[in-house]
Amino acid sequence: MLFGWPELFKWAATAFTLLGAGLTAADLGRRITGWGFASLAVGSACWLAAAQLEQESQLGITNLVLLGLNLAGVWRWLLRRSQVSR
Repeated sequence: MLFGWPELFKWAATAFTLLGAGLTAADLGRRITGWGFASLAVGSACWLAAAQLEQESQLGITNLVLLGLNLAGVWRWLLRRSQVSR
């Protein structure tokens, strides 16, 4: 195998994080922003897996918090129904 699991997770994390940051920053509407947060969440999960495999607790704790924040973004922008002002 050319890459070990940690390297595979790191490259996937890099790709999903860059994609998610671009989609979120583009501000192209509610659904695109939601998918940006979903991509960021996958990136955080990949970083968390790499951190676990390489026993890097600082990276793991950081991405555990980021995963929670990104999942909140998915809920807010993709899953929750829009609140209409009355």
